Amino acid sequence: MTKFLLLKGNSQYNVLRYWTDALAVGFEKIGVEADVLDLRFVDDHIINKYLKNNYDAVIAFNGYLKENEAFSNFLNCPYIYLLIDHPIDHLGRIRNLRPGDILTLMDRNDVNNLYHFGYDFENTYLLPHAAIELSLEKEEKSIDILVSGTYSNYSQYMNFIEGQSPILFNICKEVIDSCLEDSSKYYIDEFLYSFEKRGLPIKLRINENPEIIKIVRVIGRYLYSINRLRVITALAEEGMTIDIFGNGWENSPLANYPNVRLHKPVNYWQTQKLMRQSKIVLSFQALLRDGTHERVFAGMAANSVVVTNETPYLKELFQSEKELIFYNFNDLGLMVQNVRNLLHDEQYREAISDAARQAIVGNHTFNQRAQQIVDIYNDVYNK
Repeated sequence: MTKFLLLKGNSQYNVLRYWTDALAVGFEKIGVEADVLDLRFVDDHIINKYLKNNYDAVIAFNGYLKENEAFSNFLNCPYIYLLIDHPIDHLGRIRNLRPGDILTLMDRNDVNNLYHFGYDFENTYLLPHAAIELSLEKEEKSIDILVSGTYSNYSQYMNFIEGQSPILFNICKEVIDSCLEDSSKYYIDEFLYSFEKRGLPIKLRINENPEIIKIVRVIGRYLYSINRLRVITALAEEGMTIDIFGNGWENSPLANYPNVRLHKPVNYWQTQKLMRQSKIVLSFQALLRDGTHERVFAGMAANSVVVTNETPYLKELFQSEKELIFYNFNDLGLMVQNVRNLLHDEQYREAISDAARQAIVGNHTFNQRAQQIVDIYNDVYNK
């Protein structure tokens, strides 16, 4: 019988703690034994004691403990690294993967990103985020448009870019302008192309160019911040009521709109309730090229209408205007029109939200992700 150890660590708004618990329940439902080790309350001695239980694999979101040398010495089984962020934020931990370990990604394009960063792992698989499966009655929709997450101040990223050498600044500006003009362009590819066309080919290797990688990361964060702000502002300027839950929004330009209501941050579980109370859940995936993230799945599972920028992967999964609404960062006028139609037509909105939940339950919850992890493990070790 397969037996896994799940590492439960800390994360913003406790997101990954809830995901770990949901994954453990998913394993239980399919008859797979899974222990959960809460890293808040352990030391190296306790970790070593747990690992002597002969697990088939240790599983962790975002590579918990992969930077810990003592843990690496204790580890006597494969490690399944469930990456739920962009690889650029985890290059140090990813580098510590061993032959036989497994890496899962939430964006199909991240295989290319890993190649750019000098990584080529044999056991790499796609494993998207998921919704926590909840059997709850519908709630009154008291929120028109819900936005959740921490405010990302684009000016701090531009200040960093402006502090670079003239040639690096020009390249960064060129990449930013190109990606903002055409949202189908991907910032890492554009960055490498900008060097190449100048006869300055460059590699994004963490042991060779860590400062260049930092610049690329800042470009990505700047684009994300600008695009997210543009989407919300487009709706705010139309007078639509928007409720934002998260840190730092009082320092954003949106604080000047009377129809934008700012709230303190809430934890992940509370966010699930807010989504069930929302007519529309607004999603932003400006750093993704061919994947998606949890907000799409969770919003659909909450009987809300998810309005999100499109990716090829999402378009394969769901039908726009039937199960969710796609938008393009370069056509926010159409996005505003679609949101207005949703708010004014309750029957249309409920038809989409009902279809959305049906598309998620049984397909994109942590129950299914648990089975996918077992299938991935068996694909590597029981061929």
